[in-house]
Amino acid sequence: MTTYGKKYRVGEWLKVKDPKTDEPAVRNPFQGSRVPRETQKSGQDPNDEDSAFQDWTIQNLQARGVQFLCCHTATEEQSRALIQQYRLTMQPEELVKELLAHILPGVLVVASMAAAIAVLQCEGRYSYIAV
Repeated sequence: MTTYGKKYRVGEWLKVKDPKTDEPAVRNPFQGSRVPRETQKSGQDPNDEDSAFQDWTIQNLQARGVQFLCCHTATEEQSRALIQQYRLTMQPEELVKELLAHILPGVLVVASMAAAIAVLQCEGRYSYIAV
């Protein structure tokens, strides 16, 4: 979340708190690596608190090859809900455009997540496990 995080109170709406301030997030607390890459241990022990395996941030997971997808349909639905929540005077398409303009680097926007998952499953590049 950048300026729109503050402008549209996204953290407040989603009930996401910033761990540094304990207030509703106005930035994406899951984005930046919590341990700088150069100070992370390169060991293979996933239980080591200083290893890259313990850094679950988007930035670190992307560095390890994880691809994040953003569903355009869900963004449209969330825009409508956000407009209704705060009684905004804009059209959903305007908010969608602004949100997608601030998407995190490396995130791929897909038209439909359900369709994207089906394609990935057919290609053998994705598996889904319900726990």
